Amino acid sequence: IFAASTAATAGDFQYGQRLYSLGDYAGALDVWLELAQQGDARAQYSLAVMFHKGRGVEADKEKALEWAGRAAEQGYKPGQDLLRQLKAKDKVAKDKAANDKAANDKAAKPKKKKVAVKRKPRKPPKPIAQMTEMERVEWSVEEMLLAISEAIAEDGALHYGVLRAREQDGAVQILVPDIVYQSNTGNTLDLGDITARFERLDDRYDLVTFELPNEVRYKNDDGSSGRITMAERLGRLRWDRRLETTTEFEFRLGQLALLFDGSGEMGRIGEVLVKSDVVEKQGLWTGPMRLSLSDLDITNEEQGNVRLDSVALVLDMRGLNLSSRAAKVAAKENGEKAKAGGMPALDKILTMASGVGLRVRIAGLSVQSPDQGDFQLAEADYGFQLSSPDQKLLNFELTVRHNGLRGTDSAAPEDMVPQDMEIILSLENMPIDTIVNEGVTTSVEVALAGKVSSGPEVFKRLQRDLSAAATVLRLKQAKVTARDYDITLGLTLLADAVAKAGFVGGGDLRLRGLGKVLTTLGLQDVGPIADLVKKGRPIDGGKGLLFALAVRPDGQLTVNGDAVFSLTPFPEKAK
Repeated sequence: IFAASTAATAGDFQYGQRLYSLGDYAGALDVWLELAQQGDARAQYSLAVMFHKGRGVEADKEKALEWAGRAAEQGYKPGQDLLRQLKAKDKVAKDKAANDKAANDKAAKPKKKKVAVKRKPRKPPKPIAQMTEMERVEWSVEEMLLAISEAIAEDGALHYGVLRAREQDGAVQILVPDIVYQSNTGNTLDLGDITARFERLDDRYDLVTFELPNEVRYKNDDGSSGRITMAERLGRLRWDRRLETTTEFEFRLGQLALLFDGSGEMGRIGEVLVKSDVVEKQGLWTGPMRLSLSDLDITNEEQGNVRLDSVALVLDMRGLNLSSRAAKVAAKENGEKAKAGGMPALDKILTMASGVGLRVRIAGLSVQSPDQGDFQLAEADYGFQLSSPDQKLLNFELTVRHNGLRGTDSAAPEDMVPQDMEIILSLENMPIDTIVNEGVTTSVEVALAGKVSSGPEVFKRLQRDLSAAATVLRLKQAKVTARDYDITLGLTLLADAVAKAGFVGGGDLRLRGLGKVLTTLGLQDVGPIADLVKKGRPIDGGKGLLFALAVRPDGQLTVNGDAVFSLTPFPEKAK
């Protein structure tokens, strides 16, 4: 009877996990609450997580502490870890409140009085169609500021004074005074006043231009302070009134100087650019978002010097579907209650766009450090691409390229530095439903139970689904060149429904200077490594070694035809 009861309890808990992974928090709560009241430590910990994160219940730190404490009392390690985290966060919040009160009490005569702003409700005071142009713009700016405040709430707080609006030359100007950002760690950034000018372009869009300050002051939590001056400033965007957002904007700051109070100039930046050209085409949004920086020169007497010609990060969106955003805005304008918020489900995230790419390019990086030596990088190009043309299969490609990498001393031993590198890796035909169902379920098991209890079953389902979708991993190119060694590798692995490792395939690995690498790393006398080296076939007149790699259907990895070890994740136990 006891064994049957234990099995039923374990099954109930796993059923709660499944409900939780599918977003049915209310169902998971019903299952876990009964188990928790019966003393199940896993269920008690799971309830603590739900009350901490507000999943299916109102966030309640006291209840989160209570359930985490019950799990911890039973020696359940995840419960003990969570209890420590919750107590630490509670102490930080109390200390911050006490420090803020002390600071407010001490500031008897502030230089500039901040006006507390009572935030307008998310529902507009009256239908948008009945608003004057000034009322509509002022409400939109309030919504924008509130959205920014909510987005940064976990890291800090945004403060500003009462907005002032006026009409001038057919446009509406909004002054946002006394803008200050305070981080939770005690850092402060004083932006001063910013003026936004709204000019109506058509029935849907506004052109918004900004008057940005020429100086920003900052203060760090250690008491140090300074300012950043900007000789050139440009800020503009196209505001979409229907979606209450913007996907087309440009903010450009030029000739920046970084100044420390009491010690003068620390460095300069030629230009900082933030720009988005994501435009709508047939109901979908496509285009790049760019963040770039150029001509950076930072000097620190203790830490050395950093110089950079340019760095650019580009996020490229293709076929982005913002219809859900439009639906939320419409519901809000009609006075309807918004549905439960939070992060969209993983399958929704993966199908919101037909493709997304991220690319980082670096040119002319030089670092001089008294402790770590010198480091130079001529140029680098890193990126990845995600695409799903049919919203069912996901394709991924990773590209890593750099050349002209140099290093001295402990920063990077010169003979070991990979001076030039090119890696192109692709993963094709990944079924999105499988990623969601198996990936999320496994993550929930690890988070709530501390381990994956259904590993063999998950492996079998993955093997079946990936094989049916013809999933393939291709290492199209992997080439690394250093002063004393070269590495070249090409590899193709195919998902297979009957292979014991879940996949079959192979490729060739070519190495030059392997002996020098192993000696430098102190691995030349390690038995298993030495045995593998002996399997290499000499090439290039004995200067290099060839290793033909293959994964057989029986799960064995072979090197030049010799089996070396098994890749089977869940080998069958001997009877």
